[in-house]
Amino acid sequence: MSNHSHPAPPIVLTIAGFDPCCGAGTAADLKTIAAHNCYGIAAVTALTVQSTQGVKSVHVTAAATLRAEIEALLEDSTVAAVKIGMLGNRANAGVVAELVERFKLPNVVLDPVLKSSTGDVELLDAAGVKFLREELLKRVALATPNVPEAEALLGIEIRDVTAMEAAAKLLVERGAHAALVKGGHLEKPVDVLYDGTEAARFEGERVRGENTHGSGCTLSSAIAAQLAQGKHLREAVLLAKVYVQKAMQHAYPIGKGPGPLNHFFRTQAESAPRGVHAEELHPVQVPPAEP
Repeated sequence: MSNHSHPAPPIVLTIAGFDPCCGAGTAADLKTIAAHNCYGIAAVTALTVQSTQGVKSVHVTAAATLRAEIEALLEDSTVAAVKIGMLGNRANAGVVAELVERFKLPNVVLDPVLKSSTGDVELLDAAGVKFLREELLKRVALATPNVPEAEALLGIEIRDVTAMEAAAKLLVERGAHAALVKGGHLEKPVDVLYDGTEAARFEGERVRGENTHGSGCTLSSAIAAQLAQGKHLREAVLLAKVYVQKAMQHAYPIGKGPGPLNHFFRTQAESAPRGVHAEELHPVQVPPAEP
């Protein structure tokens, strides 16, 4: 039976590293994209050796291989949005910038991953950070750094929401079409969005718990998925923030360290009480016997 009558959902490309415990990177992106009723495709920039307890080592994909990955995907599919995460080094950052430009990719969301969440493993070399700051920013629709990442990119100190707003404006001055500076470290989490015209503050409730691994990856890919479906930027950011907060509230541990978000919380039904069988939950309607 042919299935050609079923149109494909929006396709979102993620360009990021692979996390074997699947809490961050391409795995988290693909789960997030699927949860938003889009179809995810992925180009892997690096293979990391890590678990919930942290990153042990990073093996960066060769630039020629990354180029071949992305070209093969883009020559085959039309993407509606792109999420860029960990790049690894300057060579890979250059490849991504070139291909974004050549293929005129829409709705590019850059999550500038510079270090591991523990801060002890570099995920982009110094030359890569410089290139990201000076070149790649100019090619993205939205940059989503957290405060330490914004400080590293801009060379400034950010201590409050007013400074976050100034940082978002500076990122736009550096070339990004818009910037979302994330303030998860604040007592009451606040993110600041500047779209080139006006700034908006998005407040949220702090989720108590350690299972927040991959929250930055998830937020940026959720925004990309919302943009792929035609949402305006501010609405996309708001909906993505709500999704991430709910995914953290429904998270659970999978190992000895901080666990991932629960990306599919929307589709998970409560399990049936012990002793209840499928027939009791979904009784079969038997038609009456003919007279």
